[in-house]
Amino acid sequence: MAVRNGEASTIMRREGDWHAGIQGGKVAKQGRRPLPKRLANHKWVGKNLIPPMLQHGAILTDWVRDDFPDLLWIALVVEQEGDEGARLISALQHDWLEKTRGADYSVELDGRLSSLEKMPTAARSDFLHLLSRHDSERLVPHALRTIAAWYPEMPGRWAFAEIGAPSAGDMDEMLDALVRTLALCLQRRGKALTVTAPLGWLLINGRLHLQESQVSILASYPVDPNTRSMAEAMLTSMYGATKALAVGMEGAPRAEGDWPARFWNANWELTPCMSQDSPPVVMEDADVASAQGAALEQLNDLWNEFMGIAFSGGVDLYRPARHEVVCALAVRCIRAVYAMVQSPLMWGGEHGAAVLRSLVETEILVAWLHYKNDLELYEKFILYGQGKQKLMRAHVEEAMGESSDSENSKLSDLASFLDSRLGGASAEMFMEVSVHPSFAGGSVNTRSMAEEVGMQDLYSRFFQPLSASVHGEWSALDNYVVDRCVNPLHRFHRIPVQYLTPILGQETLAGAIGGLRRVLDAATESLSGGANADEP
Repeated sequence: MAVRNGEASTIMRREGDWHAGIQGGKVAKQGRRPLPKRLANHKWVGKNLIPPMLQHGAILTDWVRDDFPDLLWIALVVEQEGDEGARLISALQHDWLEKTRGADYSVELDGRLSSLEKMPTAARSDFLHLLSRHDSERLVPHALRTIAAWYPEMPGRWAFAEIGAPSAGDMDEMLDALVRTLALCLQRRGKALTVTAPLGWLLINGRLHLQESQVSILASYPVDPNTRSMAEAMLTSMYGATKALAVGMEGAPRAEGDWPARFWNANWELTPCMSQDSPPVVMEDADVASAQGAALEQLNDLWNEFMGIAFSGGVDLYRPARHEVVCALAVRCIRAVYAMVQSPLMWGGEHGAAVLRSLVETEILVAWLHYKNDLELYEKFILYGQGKQKLMRAHVEEAMGESSDSENSKLSDLASFLDSRLGGASAEMFMEVSVHPSFAGGSVNTRSMAEEVGMQDLYSRFFQPLSASVHGEWSALDNYVVDRCVNPLHRFHRIPVQYLTPILGQETLAGAIGGLRRVLDAATESLSGGANADEP
């Protein structure tokens, strides 16, 4: 058995110890409450809650995914030369602008590889000549030359000499440089220094205009440490704004072509996935046995106590549905927790969620039926389930007509079992089949039941997240069955966990026992004589 060094215990407590903090006692009808404070500034649009940024039309972009590959040249220079790298690029851009003023071509030098690829032949020779007059060793890092060899689809390869078959040592150096550069660009400092190239080109071409206060701050960047933080924030936000305007603004920064996708996908072939997670720490057998023994003792006490209640009180044999339904729901929960206790691999949120969710759902249902105090609802609950079995029997009959003899034998056994439960064809003649999502009809569901009996906290804080695990929603998958690849060149994508043993914790087991107590308390109250006379 296994448990991860306590780091998952918060999740376990959240999903396991759900009975803590929920007040017991008699429930009272309450209306729907407002949103939690954390979501108070969100706006309902249909059934979606929209955060403030998206309400105002903000667009979330992935700078590293979409822009880093195209600005790789500039980023490598910045990583190698630091602050001086931005000055070297700026000087090259100014000289290129002067050189091309009287030329019969107009070519961008915004630092993007895609811009280099667009240069016509005449412009390329002029650019290489200009590059040789500057400090080409600093402006064209060796790693960039190696990248041009290992990434044959990289745009602008013509600008970087010595393209050939690199050695294994060159590849190691290249990958190290790429990782360092990417790590730098994940920080605001690296991003700001890199985007000075495309923004600077717009500025010196008169296509980007700044306010005087902005000019005063950026004029001393990156030299002045007092204004550096403000300048970096300004540059990164300005870059994002110009990208948003790219559709209608000629020359605005934009990721062009499919090079970004090709770059990242090439990294899958060039570098392996790297996992930082390790298998959970093994839970000692003695600890398992001790927890299991204690839980079984509590469970047996609960079982004996409820059996005494179920058979000692009076039963309305004329209309026994209340007793039948409440006892069946309670015993189902006892058996479910018993199965969990006997199966330590379920002592975790990943696989124990189904049991915990059934406990929460049952508590809400029993409390709601007790609150409504309507015998017809208990009877409808039974009839609804019988109708579902009748429908299943019809489906089995259809399947028998489409299956092989060996399969039909198994289906025939199932059909006979269903017939015995339904009472035969004569009983089916008087059974309705409802395809409504709830036996109670209308818009009634678990959520509305919880709201009506004042159990909104139980529903929203526990039933919903537990449902995510049961239904395999992404939040549950992300918590339990995927890890982050820690290779930066793989964009920290998610990969399957590389061990079978689930993360375990006794908190989940304790939560199940506590949840069962609450279910049995609700069942006992329901069996004790129904709701008070003043309730509907």
